[in-house]
Amino acid sequence: MLSLGLDVGGANTKAILLKDGKIRDHWLRYIPLWKDKGALDQFLKQLARSASPDRVGATMTGELCDVFRTKREGVEEIVEAVCSAFGDDICYFMSLDGALLTHLQSLASPGKLAAANWVASSLAVGKKYPNCLLIDVGSTTTDIIPVKKGKPSPLSRTDFQRLRTGELVYTGVLRTPLPCICSEIQLRGEKVSVAAENFAIMADAHRVLGMLNVVEYTCETPDGRGKDRESCMRRIARMFCSDLEEFGMELVLEAAEVFQHEQVELVARALRKVISSHKLSKRADVILTGLGREILAERAARRAGLKRTIDLATIYGREAALMTPAFGVGILATEAAKVGRGG
Repeated sequence: MLSLGLDVGGANTKAILLKDGKIRDHWLRYIPLWKDKGALDQFLKQLARSASPDRVGATMTGELCDVFRTKREGVEEIVEAVCSAFGDDICYFMSLDGALLTHLQSLASPGKLAAANWVASSLAVGKKYPNCLLIDVGSTTTDIIPVKKGKPSPLSRTDFQRLRTGELVYTGVLRTPLPCICSEIQLRGEKVSVAAENFAIMADAHRVLGMLNVVEYTCETPDGRGKDRESCMRRIARMFCSDLEEFGMELVLEAAEVFQHEQVELVARALRKVISSHKLSKRADVILTGLGREILAERAARRAGLKRTIDLATIYGREAALMTPAFGVGILATEAAKVGRGG
């Protein structure tokens, strides 16, 4: 059986094709829904033709995109787009309670589908590590999810609630604007304010520091210019109302290191909060996944005092580690089909 796992985000849509639970192919498309919702429809229809799956499992975070007036509207449009491309009868959607819902069930309870991608990831990881802490760092956000007895065990489930508990940190290794990390930084011993403009993002800082290659820089640049190291440096200099010629390369490198350090600390603080709330052992298995698992998750885990980190790529492979929600919901769709049910 061919199962397709889909993760529809506001900026990136990811898909993994599985045959009997093993990865056959994968796709990642930068589709900024706020610019062109129609691009998602086109991609899904192309994917339906090329993948021809027997079963589709989908999850989403794209409903939060401000092109939609409400999350309900976003969920409904994404559900309809997926079903239009693949057919109602083979499509199932991940819910916050861990069930796969049919087309009609999804439209009847859209709130259950909003930002349920972390549930799919947790259930997939829980099959190998039933008691662990999952840290998933993507381009935009970081999920911190305690897993107990093979299932996610958060204090809360909606994004709003998870922001309060520290289980969702709205920072990622690509799209986070630098002023969202800190409003001022220490440069050569003195505090310097950071311009409150989207002149540069964390992808620029990570490129400058050699932590991210140009292929991994999958989102747009703030100024529409290049993703080469010099272009990234120019954008960072602009954060201080300067040109690269005025600011200098050495100061750009110093600034990039500060932003990277502060982002690690931001996630580490959330980890400490989650560890305390759940009374987790510092020696618990910590599973790292997402594009930022080495850049950010590993460093934050170490700073928070966690001892045992495991890269998901060593368990399920690189593609599964980069697209864990898509992989997870694809696996769950495959298993549901084997027992003759949708959810």
